[in-house]
Amino acid sequence: MSADDNATRHPPGLTFPAVGAIAMQSLLQLATDFTAMLRLGQFAAAGEKYWADAVTSTEPMDLPGGISARVSGLEAVRAKSKIWLGANRIDDLSIDGPFVTGNQFALFMDMMIVGRADEEARPFTEIALYTVRDGRITEERYFYE
Repeated sequence: MSADDNATRHPPGLTFPAVGAIAMQSLLQLATDFTAMLRLGQFAAAGEKYWADAVTSTEPMDLPGGISARVSGLEAVRAKSKIWLGANRIDDLSIDGPFVTGNQFALFMDMMIVGRADEEARPFTEIALYTVRDGRITEERYFYE
């Protein structure tokens, strides 16, 4: 496709970042490995392997345990994960994806969350969107009701 073809397909001023085949392959490899680790229940290990030092994690709302909806920095994201995983366990996890585009990938996850305090099981569905730069996850953003 020529530059003229691109100009006719997209409105003026609308540009998309170029992603080379090598960059896309590296992102796909990272996304595939990260997803495989989640499927194995290796949630903390997946984060440790791929979170950037300046990672940001965003939820739709504040979480129980005094966790802000948006936390920034490796230590804050580690603490959020530790608190959440300490209060809950995930049973019956199903993940669709990764779905890769640009410098991001998304996962569609269905799971059964069991509260450790009361052993109450509740179904949960979320979409997780991850942004990757320099081979590290710089942002994770979760979407759910």
